[in-house]
Amino acid sequence: MKKIVALVLIFDLLALLYGSSTLSIGIDEAKIYFTHTNLLYYLTHASTFVFGQNDLALRLPLLILHVLSCILLYLLALKITKTPKDALFSLILFVLLPGSVASALLVNQASLVILMSLLILCAYEYEKKYSFYVLLCLAFFVDPSVMILYLALFFFGFYKKDALLWSVTLILFGLCLSFYGFDTGGKPKTYFLDTLGIFAACFSPLVFVYFFYVIYRIALSDKKPLLWFVMATTFVFCCLVSIRQKLYLEDFLPFCVISTPLLIRTLMQSYRVRLPNLRVKYDIFIQCSLIFLILCYAAIVFNTFLYAFISNPKKHFAYNYHGVKELALKLNEMGIKGVKTNENLALRLKFYGIDSSKTYRLIKLDSAKNSNIKVQIASLQEYYRLERIKQK
Repeated sequence: MKKIVALVLIFDLLALLYGSSTLSIGIDEAKIYFTHTNLLYYLTHASTFVFGQNDLALRLPLLILHVLSCILLYLLALKITKTPKDALFSLILFVLLPGSVASALLVNQASLVILMSLLILCAYEYEKKYSFYVLLCLAFFVDPSVMILYLALFFFGFYKKDALLWSVTLILFGLCLSFYGFDTGGKPKTYFLDTLGIFAACFSPLVFVYFFYVIYRIALSDKKPLLWFVMATTFVFCCLVSIRQKLYLEDFLPFCVISTPLLIRTLMQSYRVRLPNLRVKYDIFIQCSLIFLILCYAAIVFNTFLYAFISNPKKHFAYNYHGVKELALKLNEMGIKGVKTNENLALRLKFYGIDSSKTYRLIKLDSAKNSNIKVQIASLQEYYRLERIKQK
């Protein structure tokens, strides 16, 4: 079984390495790299310092965090599921989830939050009490979104009648609120359907429906594991708050994608208690879900090929992560080391060594007319006009 797990991780890593090579730095990633001073800032800077300022070095820390998270999730699944085979299925499902793939490819806090959450859950399930509470305190410094994890553990502490657990998590939750705050401003407006849509995209529609079913089913049972409290608290919190305001769901989805061991355990329990001739519906559900997940995984990793089937390139889900690397290469070939352009594009070009300048102006065009720079990515064509700024 360990050899199969290793093969799954190696295949996933190779696929993600290819996927990361097709992406340019996005504006949110550029802001993290140049303007933020959190843990992710130091990890990405350390990587680019060692391996050079390029896309692979930028995303390498995220890929390493993802592999570590996969290992931890498999260890967690060994405690939650019935057999090592089910633990393997949990790992495969986690690897294939669109939300997991996105967290591994894009520079954001999700990978750190997933890793820290899994460390905490593993420490609890493997009865490492001292490590569990140390990790709870360290999580405070990872990201403000850990307040939802503290809230889930607070409810779990009450459920288990563990005074130490609920009191510690209540204190940490209060510290998070006072130190980081929680945005409740803006005009009240419902984003409930948007929230459900993003959850469905993160899990894939069929898996999301089953995710909701598992929350409901375990809620009616007598025994509720810690992982259920994490996934249920996160989902219910997001749904309730989204009735009034918009949430940054990337801050909360990491606590849901780690629920795959519980999804597999529930599915396999229902599957195994039925006679072979009564498993047809389950077989269809599993096969359809697996096919859809594999297609989503391939679409994300090999996303540039989708431009051949999209009439409007701006509707491509990864459009904002393409083109800048190739544009910087074109400018370097022309001997241009600096341009004046819009703020977002300038920050992204800065990563590839193109600084701001008052000598040249770079303008993005909608067509080839009046352009003198053409950027080609698969079947995507981007056009720019580079012009010298007249000095007064």
